[in-house]
Amino acid sequence: MTSPAQFTQGIGRWAGNAEVFDTYGHFLGNGSDYRNVQQLDAGCVRIDVSFVGPFKHSGHYFIQEEGDHRLYEGPANIGYAETLSENLVDANAYWSALGLSQRFFLMTVDGDLQLSLAQMSRGEHMMYVVVGQNDRVPDSSPNPRPTLTSGTHYDLQDDPTSGRGEILLHRDGRWHGELAALDENRKSLGKVLYTETFQHSNISTFNVTLEGGAFDATTRHFSLSTNHWQAWTTEDSDIVGSYSLSGGRALSGQFYHREAHLRCWRRDVVTLDGKRKAVVQHWYRGGQRVGSQFGVLEFEQLGG
Repeated sequence: MTSPAQFTQGIGRWAGNAEVFDTYGHFLGNGSDYRNVQQLDAGCVRIDVSFVGPFKHSGHYFIQEEGDHRLYEGPANIGYAETLSENLVDANAYWSALGLSQRFFLMTVDGDLQLSLAQMSRGEHMMYVVVGQNDRVPDSSPNPRPTLTSGTHYDLQDDPTSGRGEILLHRDGRWHGELAALDENRKSLGKVLYTETFQHSNISTFNVTLEGGAFDATTRHFSLSTNHWQAWTTEDSDIVGSYSLSGGRALSGQFYHREAHLRCWRRDVVTLDGKRKAVVQHWYRGGQRVGSQFGVLEFEQLGG
């Protein structure tokens, strides 16, 4: 097994705006998320965290870096994370004080911006989805004021866009860029071009074209129906599956690529300005992972 570079991009102070949703994707409120990440010695990191929102927590935990993975050693956070690149960790962990298990990824989009998606469950019941965007805070600077969409939980809980007025992930347009690919042993397969094109037929149906990627490079076309909280295939197409949405800017779901006989678990998070999105995909044959691909895609309006 080859070991990707350690996830070293996160050292320092981070402050951010999180959006918190319930199991159905309803907006519960924003959260103020502050983290101080300190390198203690070779391979050991301490994280002090404070989160105030629909749920709250303050504490610290230690991380032991082990090359291609990291161990969350408590007391606040206990678990295991894959270090997929120097910019991405993908974790399964347990927050003891909250009694919540967490599936989580955090990607450094550039040196001073992080996107994250935390799916927090008790048992098999999803309780919270936390969509995060954090900025690095210089040592000499106060914590920045977060970017917020004004509104109340009472008004926005039944709005699938959380007050933005559009589902950022469903806009007519094209997401394009390069994805880094790893095989089943996390060995690099290099970078591949990847494009997703969306075009609506009506308010509740749109067509999707996927081009490129490392695991099913054949151009694929399929249609999705949506109620703006979820999206799903209804036709007998090459790709079948569904995903759930959180505020129109994050998704998580499973799709089966029939000709390739592969299942893709995909998670996307769009930046607050709508211009970029972090993409993390794990590919499986049955229950065995055959590889992963991930990266940042840029949005381009059709005809733009």
